[in-house]
Order: sequence, then structure tokens, then C-alpha cells
Amino acid sequence: MMSTRHFQFHALPDWKLRIRENSSKETVLAIEPVEEISVSGEKQEQVPLFTERKWLAGARFSQLIADECSISHVLNPDSVSIVRADGMKLRNGIDFYVDPVWGAFGRIGESAFGENDTVYVSYCYTPLRLDSIVRRNDGSIFQKKGDVNGATPLPPELSDGEELLCNLFFDRRRGALADSMIFPFQESWSPEPRPDETQCQFARTLKKLRSGEKVRILAWGDSVTACRYIHDPELRWPRRFQRLLQTRFPLAEVELVELGWGGKAINTFQCEPPDSPWNYQKKVVESGADLVILEFVNDTYLTMKPEFDRIYNRIRDDFQAKGMELLVIVPHFVRPDWMDLPSQKNIESDPRPYVAFLRNWIRENHYACADLSRRFQHLWKEGIPYNTLMRNHINHPDIRGIDLYFQALADLFPER
Repeated sequence: MMSTRHFQFHALPDWKLRIRENSSKETVLAIEPVEEISVSGEKQEQVPLFTERKWLAGARFSQLIADECSISHVLNPDSVSIVRADGMKLRNGIDFYVDPVWGAFGRIGESAFGENDTVYVSYCYTPLRLDSIVRRNDGSIFQKKGDVNGATPLPPELSDGEELLCNLFFDRRRGALADSMIFPFQESWSPEPRPDETQCQFARTLKKLRSGEKVRILAWGDSVTACRYIHDPELRWPRRFQRLLQTRFPLAEVELVELGWGGKAINTFQCEPPDSPWNYQKKVVESGADLVILEFVNDTYLTMKPEFDRIYNRIRDDFQAKGMELLVIVPHFVRPDWMDLPSQKNIESDPRPYVAFLRNWIRENHYACADLSRRFQHLWKEGIPYNTLMRNHINHPDIRGIDLYFQALADLFPER
């Protein structure tokens, strides 16, 4: 049973939702589930051998494609059939194999078709959807459907006179409504208080901005900093942040240097040779940056403190020697099973050791911090399953997630 303010929600059989208000008034709402979609004769011109590579396991079903991978848990594996161009039906488990979780398939050994043979695939899947349970001013309660949008289902927009009670997340193939699908709206997000300016950890940068001087900002990170999956470069968080600073401090000249390397971690930069375009010493330490904004969700592989200290204390010492200031982004959440989270709600803390190390390191060294982990952790209280913001269904925030990055940074920089 889930509660929000004065409402309680409980899943009933046969796609029914019981809603109690103030523990007295009760409404039982018939929920319209997401319908399975059938795809027939999808053309696939190249099918590789199947390998156990999770989201890169083989060929992808076209309607399950997310950025760089597939939407997981939505395929009905029993529905998959494949025929060759000559009409010969291929055999599951003999000619091809289907990954039921990641929605991929591939050839098996001596299968009856080759890598470059055209085949036609038929399958069924249940798309992701995020619906809202809404109350009107007259007290009536109804289901309002969200938009199917690949890996990032969009909740419906509310009209005047409509109040969000909870969201229903159709996250996979479901046979019945379950309490785990119910995301009550509990509270809006309130930004953390801005640090006292006398304690500002980027005081030199802020002084130069206010004095109308030239300021160089280095955005250093992985694919979330490169953000190439957001096709318009002007919508990526580094450039939006640069424009914000230029607007807030119009007399200053704000120069942005972007150094985002997809799929990499800090240690990768530190191990690059001197002639590499990603060499840490040349591109970071000797960048001439006044302020470095550091974002590495890929560093969550660091689960041993000695290794974390070795990598991050080198940054601390190098930046201090150059007089560079640092603003650290504590990274956002990634897909739940990669964080050992049983659910996308009722999350009381970030379980990743790296995040604990990073927060302590930030405090010990008095660095500025934009804590995206806490921001994403709060989304379930707003009725939003956080992974619905991931374009690749893993760790790439969509434009709404990029908005959260931008806002967290903007909140740190006062105009006066």
C-alpha cells in the first residue's frame, strides 16, 4: 500500500486500483493497461553471431532500440519468429538465440543463414508508458495516459483544475497491476540552500566574473559531459551553463573548453600518452582553466578507497599547484540493477561506494559540489521513476535530465 498526503493506493486484481482519501472515502478505478504491440516481417539485413554482451548481444529489434542499446524487459520472447528471404522458417535455439531481457538476437554456430543474409523478424513487445492518476476540481478521479517515447516515456501534461495523485509506471510486460508500479506524488523538489559566499569554493572565479575579466571554464567528463546523444550542441549542459554565466555576468568573457570522452573514466585520461588528445597533463592540468567542472559517472567502478584516493588526490595536488578551482558533480543515478537497487522508489540513499568516497573527498577538500545523485534520488517522491529519464535505458540523461544538471549548476552561481 502506498500513500501520498491524504491518499492511499493499493493494487487490486483485474487491473483495479483502490484509492482511499483521508482513510475514509474510497474509489476503485479500473485501469486500462498498456496493449502489446505486434510487429510483422521486420527486415534485418545483417545478423551477427550472438554473444553474451548484455545490451550489445546481437542484432536489435528495431522498435526496441534506445540510444546505443535496447529497451530491456519489454520483449515477449515466445513471440519471436524469423524467416529467411526464401520463406524458410528458422529455428529458435538452433539457428538463432534471443536474449529475452535485452531484446536482442543473433545467429548460432552453423545456423541456416549467414551474417549477410536478409531475414524477416516478427515479434511482440509491451512499450513503456507512464500514466497519471488525476483528481479534478469536482473530486472525480481518472487515469490520464502518458506518451510512449521509447526508453523515456513521458507523463501526461495536466490541465488547469487537475491534481496529480500518483503515476503508474508500465515498466515491462505485466499481467496485473502491482504496488511496485505505483509512484505517488509526495512533494516537489526544493533546492539546497546556496553556500554562504564567504565560504564559496570558487571565489576567485566568481570575483573574475564580477570584475568583467576573462574566465576559462573546463567541462571535463565522460559521455554525459560530451553529451553527443543530445544532437543540438547548444542544448547540452556545458554550453547552456556557459550562456547562463555570460548572461549573468555580461561584462566578463566566458570561455568554455569541452573535454568529454564517452565511455571513459578519469584514470583513462591519466594513463594517456603525451601526444594523445585526451592526455590529462596537457588537456586538463595545463588547460589554463580558472574553474574545472568534473563529471564522471563512469568512475562509479571505483569501489576500493585506496584506488579512489590514488586517482582523485592526484587531481587535488595538481589543481592546487596550478591555482585552479574545482566544481565536482556527484553523478546521477543509473539503471537500478547496476546500482543494486530493488526498485526505483523508496530510495533513502545512494548505495554506490564511489559516491560516498566522492562526497567525503569534496567535504575534506572544501570543493564546490553539484549533487545530481541527491536530485535524482528525489524523483520518486515527485512520482517519477528516474530511469525514465535515460535515453539509452542505462545512464544517458535525456533533455529533462540535462535540465537537472543545468539547474544544479545554475543554483550555485549568484548574480551579485
